[in-house]
Amino acid sequence: MRLLYIDNRKYGHNADLHVDFIKFLNDKKYDIIIPYGNHLKSRFARAISIDFSNIGPQLNSIVKKHRPHAILTYNCNGSSYEVGRDNVALYSWVSNWLSKTSIPKFHITTDYCRSGFRQDQADWFRHIGYSAAIFRHRESLKYPLSIPKFWLPFSVDKDLYRRNSQKNLSLKSKSVGFIGAAHDTGSIYANRISAIDYLIEKNMLKTTRVINKDRFKREILFGKNYVNFLTKNMFNLTCGGTCNFFTAKYLQIPASYSMLVCSDTNGVDILPKDTYIMYDMDNLDDMYDKILFHMNNKNIYNKKVKTLYDYVLSEHSHNKRAIDLRKIIKKYI
Repeated sequence: MRLLYIDNRKYGHNADLHVDFIKFLNDKKYDIIIPYGNHLKSRFARAISIDFSNIGPQLNSIVKKHRPHAILTYNCNGSSYEVGRDNVALYSWVSNWLSKTSIPKFHITTDYCRSGFRQDQADWFRHIGYSAAIFRHRESLKYPLSIPKFWLPFSVDKDLYRRNSQKNLSLKSKSVGFIGAAHDTGSIYANRISAIDYLIEKNMLKTTRVINKDRFKREILFGKNYVNFLTKNMFNLTCGGTCNFFTAKYLQIPASYSMLVCSDTNGVDILPKDTYIMYDMDNLDDMYDKILFHMNNKNIYNKKVKTLYDYVLSEHSHNKRAIDLRKIIKKYI
């Protein structure tokens, strides 16, 4: 299946979840990707740069030459309205051409309507003529949309995690690791901020190097270094935020052979029951007691960690998501 992939985002620390997943489709021969965007050359040898003075004719030429079965657009954010990263603003440069082409179109969005439903964002899918909307968070499915919508959960590169995960418990730190956004994001991550502050008081939290002490801003890690940080800790913390999103860390933490410590969110029910530690910001003492219990009962800890690790690598790998995406697209082409 040939996919014209239109994406002009410049990716940073989370590239493995987004653009690298699309690269995976191409590298593993699930699909033939025709990449169109100014920041894709580092990942696709034959990426086509955008000629903003000639978008329509350029795309018509690409379609004539490659004859794609479908068009795939992608937004790894979708909610930063103030900086133009929402779907409407991000794809305004190509929306006119997209709305006129008869090729089946599919759009993947991560943080869709994170701060609440916006009618213009829903109308955009209809205006462009998308065949289906694909969301990375299950919570996004609750909003009204005039076209079919699907949940495509995040996935992990199982080879990356298998190569770099430490399974020897004696070599892991008896601590809770945290990497990501927290105090510098306002009220979005109130759950994890409460847990972080609590664990700091207990001298149990491990984080990356501090960049800005006042805002709890810390070093961002990539690829192998990211996995190495997670896997060094017996436990790692995340949450779904006020937006109730099943974020990638719900999968990345167990994929690193570490026990997941998380707040409840829309999607966590897909994980094997009792293989993770759920916490409530109003009862953090209970979280702490569960951490100590698993720390002192290594057999129970090991069994749960292995169960969740095996589950994530088999059911939430890039391979699995690649097949899921193909099934969705094939329904409409």
